[in-house]
Amino acid sequence: MARKRVEYAADKGAFLTLNEIAAWVQDAMRSSASGDEVVQARASFSGRLQRIAVPVENAPLRKDEDAAP
Repeated sequence: MARKRVEYAADKGAFLTLNEIAAWVQDAMRSSASGDEVVQARASFSGRLQRIAVPVENAPLRKDEDAAP
């Protein structure tokens, strides 16, 4: 089965907010995440989140996403 990543990233020089993380969780759960997946993240040297992602099975694309390989 095809796997896709539900991923959110902050703009360059910015960090993810709690609202953005909450929206990412909703997107992941709506995209068939079970809640048992391991979250992948990138943080700055100061520990602030810059990008979060989770792999899901057969996730539909959001309307603002490209079908990148």
